[in-house]
Amino acid sequence: MRNPFRLRASQRAVNDEQFVHLFGAGALDLIDDIADPFSGLVVLRSAPGGGKTSFLRLMTPRPLRLACNLQEDPHSRPTYDALRSKGAIGEDGPSLLGVMATFTPEYRDLDDVDRGLGMFRALLNARIVIATVRAVLERSNRTYPDDLETVKAHWDPDVDVTIPAKATGAELYSWAANIERTFYDRLDDLGDAEGSGGDTKLDALTWFAKAQLSDAHGEVNSKRVLMLDDLQLLSDDQRKSLMDLLATARADCGIWVAERMEALNYQEILSEGALRHRDYKDVVQLENLWANRHKAYSKFASQIADLRARRADGFQDRDFFGLLSEEDDCVQWDPVYAEASTNIKTRIETLTKNNPRYQDWMTVAEALEASAYDKAIHWRATEILIERDLARGQRTFDFAVLSDEDYSSKDSSGMRNAARHFLRHEMSAPLYYGKAVLAAVSSWNVDQYVHVAGDIFEEMSAKVTGPRATPAALTTDRQHEIIKTAAKKRWQAMPRRLPQGYDARRLLEAAGTFCQIQTFRPTAPYAPGVTGFAITMEDRARLIDGADDGPAHYRKLREVLASLVAHNEIEPRLDHRNKGREYVVFYLNRLNCVHFDLPLGYGGWREKSLQDLLQWLEHGARVVKEARLVD
Repeated sequence: MRNPFRLRASQRAVNDEQFVHLFGAGALDLIDDIADPFSGLVVLRSAPGGGKTSFLRLMTPRPLRLACNLQEDPHSRPTYDALRSKGAIGEDGPSLLGVMATFTPEYRDLDDVDRGLGMFRALLNARIVIATVRAVLERSNRTYPDDLETVKAHWDPDVDVTIPAKATGAELYSWAANIERTFYDRLDDLGDAEGSGGDTKLDALTWFAKAQLSDAHGEVNSKRVLMLDDLQLLSDDQRKSLMDLLATARADCGIWVAERMEALNYQEILSEGALRHRDYKDVVQLENLWANRHKAYSKFASQIADLRARRADGFQDRDFFGLLSEEDDCVQWDPVYAEASTNIKTRIETLTKNNPRYQDWMTVAEALEASAYDKAIHWRATEILIERDLARGQRTFDFAVLSDEDYSSKDSSGMRNAARHFLRHEMSAPLYYGKAVLAAVSSWNVDQYVHVAGDIFEEMSAKVTGPRATPAALTTDRQHEIIKTAAKKRWQAMPRRLPQGYDARRLLEAAGTFCQIQTFRPTAPYAPGVTGFAITMEDRARLIDGADDGPAHYRKLREVLASLVAHNEIEPRLDHRNKGREYVVFYLNRLNCVHFDLPLGYGGWREKSLQDLLQWLEHGARVVKEARLVD
């Protein structure tokens, strides 16, 4: 059985029909806050694998037409309905002409020889025009380049504009091909020398918005959206020039730009405006928006899993999530939890030396009628509360017996979750399993979700022996093992995925070890656990604005932090605190939390100084462990 989770839906190797079948309609909810997403400039940003290219591809002619054709398919209907609600599809079919142009590394090759960026603009002009011709052909269900003569374009250009005023698709093709040849010839001739020349404006944008286009069926009157993908492959100067041109354009069309976060410099990534998500009016930062829509993301992730599972040969219409156990195997684990209750009781008796202060709490725990698991959690919560009580610096009445009401006043959902996490960790019981966890460990990144879900599906499909087979649900133990393995592989691959990858992993290793130590303190002071570290906004400003004039290691720290944010290894959030101080919290990617056996919740963090982070960057986990020994 081929694993459909291994398909990258945005890749051209996946045909358009497969792509539409695999698209999760919930993704379109992310543009709900944009009044008119098909007018003006919209910027899509994410870490690698966030789903940007899939957004763009869906708006091109063939996927839009297929979405219309598949509207009676119950699995594809949500995509059709979402596109209708956004105005991309009308009563008579697609209402957009979406034109997609993707940047490639060869643009960056121009950087050393194209001082005025004229060659860059000339090449981009040619490729926008050709991408438009191809889209018009797709819209009329014609082929490229065989049917170029069926496309016609007419416009009134300004003086010195090279795009023909009136031309067929074949003539535009020849015009663009000549620019491509000139581009490569000049690149070969110039070598390391600096050159100038080429177009002074992005004329293709005006042409795209204003030209009268027609195909074999007549005039093309659809709303036009130009979509530019992979801006991170441009040089800094090229990207800045292009964004300035697009931001100031008054073209009567929509412009969508997609780029990885790594395209931004450290100032853009760590600026206060970016952290507050208000640098631009219409920037869609995918992971940030999903993080603010937990339920919507879980629903979207479930759509992806169900759609892909249904595409697998032999899996038929089996429920993907129905084959994920949500509870432990009682036969296997009940004796373990019963033994855990006995062991915890013994630890408490040793800890308190049978102090009568806690006798009522012990009696209630003994008499509790519950499952072996729930009883063990109660004992573990009782142990945490006793540890907290013993850790208090001063107690006026040590002999005062704590009542059941005292217990209830100290109990909390956070503490109870900490007790659950402590217990399962100590028993080597599975921590990571179930539908909700599968969504949580993705850290709002589609590719990360699909990768882990694919590992789960691999195991599931191996248990399907025939169309009528009813495979046993995947146990919590096995789910935990698979997710832990996925986290380990991702961790090991980090040096290859990130710039300064070894430095980045060294800092994260220290951060994860620090969070682990803080989480598993006997009193669980930051229940249910610590999954992030924070610096003050003053230190953030010092790192951004002052590092250039300071020691080199501050600049290195700044670049490593920016890289970790850009690749979704840490997630920055602003947390307001009292006494006039404000912090930016860097939460670990949830698979990094899995790697360190941490809980998956947000909220628990500890403040660190820049000097602490420099020590982490230089020495990794060793300095954290040494600091613990000193404490």
